[in-house]
Amino acid sequence: MIRATDILIVLTYAMIAIVAALAFDRFGLMSTSFAWLMGAFVFLIAGQAHSAAARSIERKTFEEQIHELKASNLSLLEEVEAANARIDTITETIRAEASEREATLTGEVRMLEDLVKRMGNGRTIAPAANAAPQPRQSSVDIETVRDALANNRIDLYLQPVVSLPQRKTYFYESYSRLRDAAGQVIAPASFIHAAEEAGIVAEVDNLLLFRCVQIVKRLTKSDRRIGIFCNLSLRSLADENFFPAFLDFMRRHSELSGSLIFEIPQGAFESRSTAAARNMARLADYGFRFSIDQIRDLNVDIAEMQRAGIRFAKVEGTRLIDTIRSGEPIGGIEAGSIEPRDIAGLFARHGIDLIAEKVEDEATIVEILDIDIAYAQGHLFGEPRPVREDVLDAASEPVRMAS
Repeated sequence: MIRATDILIVLTYAMIAIVAALAFDRFGLMSTSFAWLMGAFVFLIAGQAHSAAARSIERKTFEEQIHELKASNLSLLEEVEAANARIDTITETIRAEASEREATLTGEVRMLEDLVKRMGNGRTIAPAANAAPQPRQSSVDIETVRDALANNRIDLYLQPVVSLPQRKTYFYESYSRLRDAAGQVIAPASFIHAAEEAGIVAEVDNLLLFRCVQIVKRLTKSDRRIGIFCNLSLRSLADENFFPAFLDFMRRHSELSGSLIFEIPQGAFESRSTAAARNMARLADYGFRFSIDQIRDLNVDIAEMQRAGIRFAKVEGTRLIDTIRSGEPIGGIEAGSIEPRDIAGLFARHGIDLIAEKVEDEATIVEILDIDIAYAQGHLFGEPRPVREDVLDAASEPVRMAS
């Protein structure tokens, strides 16, 4: 397509040729015909020179464009190679994570299978010589308990622990319950008694604890802010056959340390063996916290509790009030030497929060608020309720309680 610039350049060269021809003719340098011939020659020479210069410029521009295109292609090739390398790295990472998850799941399943086999080995305890037979305290037989455990009929019940005075749920306490083949709930006292008769109470404790941790792991996938108290028996803590495997499981799931709080009774804590104390310290090393419940005597060694990783202490609301009214010593401080409002602060200075449990009425709450207790638990705020099956299956929705 002819550009306006090209037309102007041709006209300019033509004018130069005409002027040159007129000059040759005017000054008589040559004949008229020859003058016009020379003008035409000048026009052709100028045109050829301009054409050569234009082609040279276009060639240089084209070469520069080709060079830039080659550089762009090289840069694109490097980016593609880098992307391929990243894809290979991601693929290897996904494969490694999948293998690790598969190995973890296999280990957990084998642990469960081992515990179930140990419970199903048909052991019985022979009565002691010359001992009178003891009456059964429960109609539940050990086969019913074994069947419930083997078929995974273990339910998790949660009871809220609320802050005061807002009554906002901050934690839950978990309770394990078994169901028989007909769906009837088996009370802990019943199946523990049956397990004691068969001599497998440690295996039952361990399997319930393991199952509780598994369920908590699934629940906390949706909300890391959930704090759940999980009961840990002294038998499990001191069981050197079970505990190493359980400790390894918790090590591999140390991300639960912010959500899972192991709870043991005051009597078990104070009578714990060297092995149990050592195993508590191992769990604490991975960031797991402990709680003491069923506190009957508030004159506890708070410093020792702090060293053992205790971060929560649960005492019945009425028991706490009675202790204050009767002027009993608290936390190593003599009776009458500490103001009621300073009791919670005394424990808090050692990193321990007091929780008033088994709170049943508003009158107890009024008195608890007067001594600045931060948390409370009891039927007044909610009864233990089973976690719905669809929550456990999805494990991606907020915790909901069955009504």
